[in-house]
Amino acid sequence: MAGPVWLVSYPKSGNTWLRLLLANLLSGRHEPEDINDPGLTMHSLVNRPVIEEMTLVDSFLLTREECDRIRPALMEQAWREAAGSDIFIKLHDAYRHFANGAPVLGRPARAALYILRDPRDVAVSLAFHTGQPLEKSVRQILSGVTKMGGGAPHNEQISQPLLDWSGHVRSWTGQRDVPIHVLRYEDLRADTAACFGRAAAFLGLPVTPDGLDRAASHSDFSELQRQEAQKGFRERRPESTAPFFRTGRVGGWREVLTLEQSAAIEAAHGAVMAEFGYL
Repeated sequence: MAGPVWLVSYPKSGNTWLRLLLANLLSGRHEPEDINDPGLTMHSLVNRPVIEEMTLVDSFLLTREECDRIRPALMEQAWREAAGSDIFIKLHDAYRHFANGAPVLGRPARAALYILRDPRDVAVSLAFHTGQPLEKSVRQILSGVTKMGGGAPHNEQISQPLLDWSGHVRSWTGQRDVPIHVLRYEDLRADTAACFGRAAAFLGLPVTPDGLDRAASHSDFSELQRQEAQKGFRERRPESTAPFFRTGRVGGWREVLTLEQSAAIEAAHGAVMAEFGYL
């Protein structure tokens, strides 16, 4: 079965890497895909130009609630664009419903991949990516009102409520509207081909040992870092204090977070961290 596929994560959990793995798997090429132009059919439910093309209205004039009301129509457009093939949609939103019980994202995708990462490493990665103090990133992980996008004049995305880290994880892993496969960033780092292979098989994509090994090799962090060093990466923010593909390390938080910061994250999110093997 073909159709839209949601690629979902809390920010800085490996969503971009997952997208590049998919691109390198599906391309079948002997050369790695360009990190700035991977050959993967994508659609957006959050980019302002997409919304403005559909509505003919300046999206900065719309409230968040009004933007939310448009998103089911954007999802229907994605189903039409799929037209018998797969189309991928990257999401960072928490999974939410309108007051009447209808999902904010509209008609569910045919499937979803949810990638999660140790929130302590997420906090560190966020700090480098946004150029903000580490303490602010820790507060974001803890805050239930955190969002991405919004009304800043330079922001090309509409507002996307995240909830706190636990709330985000539970909102997606607990919903029953769309079949979902959960993979941990740490498992993807430990054995990329095997972990990614299970996710690809869940989607019904063509999976062979050679194809998975090639996708893993072409999406290896050393290759992504080489490309970024050579030509930059368009998703890196101007205020970032490190390359987008910085290290990709597991457990790097131990060298960066203070004891108080790590303890605060563990106290707030211990139940979900334990559920997914982080404690």
